[in-house]
Amino acid sequence: MRIEKESDGQKLENTLRLKTMAKGLGVDLVGVVDLKSLDGMPLGIPSLPEGFIDKHRYAFLMGVQLGKFGPKTTGAQSSLFLEEVAFRVKDYLEENEHTSFIIHTEDEFDRDNRIGFMSLKVLAKEAGLGWQGRSLLIVSPQFGPIHRLIAVLTNLELEPDKPISNMCGDCSLCVDACPYMALTLRDFNDHPSQRSDVLDIGACQGDFGCMICLLACPYVKK
Repeated sequence: MRIEKESDGQKLENTLRLKTMAKGLGVDLVGVVDLKSLDGMPLGIPSLPEGFIDKHRYAFLMGVQLGKFGPKTTGAQSSLFLEEVAFRVKDYLEENEHTSFIIHTEDEFDRDNRIGFMSLKVLAKEAGLGWQGRSLLIVSPQFGPIHRLIAVLTNLELEPDKPISNMCGDCSLCVDACPYMALTLRDFNDHPSQRSDVLDIGACQGDFGCMICLLACPYVKK
């Protein structure tokens, strides 16, 4: 049955269906962004294809916490889990005649500058999953630094969530804990003016399994 897209009540119902589905499949955090509300904000690659946001207006964000499947859970395992859930959501949308486009957790369209098609961190922050911490990771008040993120874009009308305030305060534990000195302490409320002001991407060992900055966060669910 096609999901109609008319009233605010219908948008809320559509949103509840997707969120209930994702939570039922084991996702920890979900949220929605209206991509048109991000006009002018750097999202990833310099420019999106013409008409892309008209075709896929809403982003449905999903995230899983660190160690969800045990203390030795790898990023690859978390990513694979999210991929499977995202394809279930994609199938549901397409069965109901709506568009779907997955922003994968490992996408990198510009490997030199480490930029993806669309920033999952920006989307997650705007969807209210958390705030951008001093490690530049998205920090959830429930779970701490979110281990992995994924998004499904669609034209199904959804009710956007609201961002939450940065709650790092004076804490600098993640910066202090990094043995590679990849992080620099900077004060910012929403996001730094440049990533390089905070993170030395060449020194960071996150791609090789380092999770020291994540584990140092006081919001991590022990």
